Amino acid sequence: MFNIQEIKLGVFKAIRLVNTNTEEYIEILTEFGAGINDLVVKNKDGHMVSMIDGYRSEEEIIHDHHTAFKGCKLSPFPNRIPEGKYKYGGKTFQLAINDIPANNNLHGLLHNRPFEIVNQESCESSASIELRYVYKGVDLGFPFQYTLNLTYRLDKTGVSFLTQIENTGSATMPMGDGWHPYFLFENLDEIDLEMGTAIRLSSNVGNPLTELHGFESCDSLAKKQLDDCFEVQQDDKYQIILKDQKQGIEVGIELESETDKYKYFQIYTPPSRRSIAIEPVTCPPNAFNTGIGLIELEPKQVLSMSFDIKYKLLNN
Repeated sequence: MFNIQEIKLGVFKAIRLVNTNTEEYIEILTEFGAGINDLVVKNKDGHMVSMIDGYRSEEEIIHDHHTAFKGCKLSPFPNRIPEGKYKYGGKTFQLAINDIPANNNLHGLLHNRPFEIVNQESCESSASIELRYVYKGVDLGFPFQYTLNLTYRLDKTGVSFLTQIENTGSATMPMGDGWHPYFLFENLDEIDLEMGTAIRLSSNVGNPLTELHGFESCDSLAKKQLDDCFEVQQDDKYQIILKDQKQGIEVGIELESETDKYKYFQIYTPPSRRSIAIEPVTCPPNAFNTGIGLIELEPKQVLSMSFDIKYKLLNN
């Protein structure tokens, strides 16, 4: 059986979709960026462990979010736009700067906004919740109107995340989309990573830009640093696998990787070495200026994309 529970992190409300048979759950920070805030599963010893590094208090949200962006929805574009400037349709736009040290706009406009709950359902086999944000085109530098619907669904194999975007304005809208989950471990140096075919497009830590990324077969993350963008080289489900031998858990991040879906992803290893951000995105950084992966949504057009987090015990 599955059910839906509400909790509070100070002034912020969160929703948990719960598998009552196993006590496993996904937590969504509905009132702050629709963030993927926790995923609690059973390890090989039957103990409950968090697999998502999210916010655990109101204080963490307030003090850490502007640099961490943990779990949040990235819309109407992911990643950074240098100096917050871009040109589109013959016009120049200036976004607000929210990454002041680097003089960028980082991760769009909705990463800290409250979302409306429009539907929630639970039954014997799953639980789901649908959130909505109606963007009215009033923020500095983005005068385009759209509606964003997000559906989260938990079943016994994992969680699915469906995004639907509708252009509700009268002009063609430039856009990108993404998510920013951090996967939590005791020690990243004890975790193995395996990925499908992908090209490394950029690296902020000096990794070589070659067709081979080094994780074609399962390999340890020990002493490896990543702050890189990759392009998927296939048009079906693409999988990134993390293996935690100590906990006996395998986590698979599965991207719907066709054109105008999650054709790209970012991987970032924070200095703490206790988590790894794996970010499904529709475009690389600065797509509003480069045009790479940029989506142009016509008035009344609806676009959808999804990704899944699957988990299981190793050797199962």
